[in-house]
Amino acid sequence: MGTSMATTPGTDAHHGWPPAALILRAARNLADETGSSRIALQFLSDYLDMLPARLQRILRGLQASDVETSMDAILSLKIASAMAGAFDVEACCHGIEALIRREQFPTAREDALALTINTLCLIKRTPGLLAGAQDALVPKS
Repeated sequence: MGTSMATTPGTDAHHGWPPAALILRAARNLADETGSSRIALQFLSDYLDMLPARLQRILRGLQASDVETSMDAILSLKIASAMAGAFDVEACCHGIEALIRREQFPTAREDALALTINTLCLIKRTPGLLAGAQDALVPKS
């Protein structure tokens, strides 16, 4: 099975925003495991809807140099991103996680910029990403 992506065609190069993509293999795996493309699509929708709050929680924890809050928030986003196929976000979380473990909060706050950009790209493109996932996961009649 390939690594097709849900993207918003024709918009990724506009306004200096990098591409935002969900690797749909992860959603297909979830659909296969649950026997329902509806469940996989709902998970993707919920994931995208919760991104702003998750990002804010991470940023607040990092700003306060709060190991417990920061670690809980970054692990939650990292795991959900892996399940959603948002591997760029997952990779950012992985790097920040390592910095939190070493209590290197100034560097973690700097690295949070890449996480913020990747997250905002997904948020900005939520409708197109969900439409692409729907097209890929729901069988055509």
